Amino acid sequence: MRKTVLLVDDHPAMLWALKNMLAECVHFEIIGEATNGDECLEFSRQQKADLIILDIDMPKTDGLDVIKRLKTISPQSRVLVVSSLDAQVYGGRIRTIGGHGFINKTANSDIIMAACIAVSQGYTFFHTNQSGQAISSDEEIISSFSPREFQVLKYLADGYSNCDISEFLHISNKTVSTYKNRIYRKLGVNNIAELISFCRTNKIVDI
Repeated sequence: MRKTVLLVDDHPAMLWALKNMLAECVHFEIIGEATNGDECLEFSRQQKADLIILDIDMPKTDGLDVIKRLKTISPQSRVLVVSSLDAQVYGGRIRTIGGHGFINKTANSDIIMAACIAVSQGYTFFHTNQSGQAISSDEEIISSFSPREFQVLKYLADGYSNCDISEFLHISNKTVSTYKNRIYRKLGVNNIAELISFCRTNKIVDI
């Protein structure tokens, strides 16, 4: 029996590439597409895909929040993240919050297909380029962030205002400001420009 798949990405070209790749595989049946996190969650309330292939960096509800909410909305769905962001930054976080795999969009189609099959069959698949190098000081700082701090950091780096973040995360403006100040202290930055520069240097957001 074929595994049902929901594709979630805000880039039409990536949706097209994934759809065409999976169409050639007898293991899968694509039952839906979504271009942001909210659409993914709404679809998952109506239909339960066996496999959800998800980007992280999307408008509205981001991929990290989607993964956490899917555990309640569609706990039987397996989640594979396919993203252009850094696996060393995101891989561990995705595993911690309930994701089942991470692979970079630059990987060749054979590896992406292997990840899809493995995750859909109940395995985990976290593909990183392990160099054996010690963790840098920046990576140590990033790893010290709580999941909520990391969400706020990413939204700030994407240019969203405190009011936007308050609405996205359903928290008060005052709480957002508290997170923002804490993030500034941890990063040792004084303004949003320095924060964005840090995030781009460390591939927390796309350049």
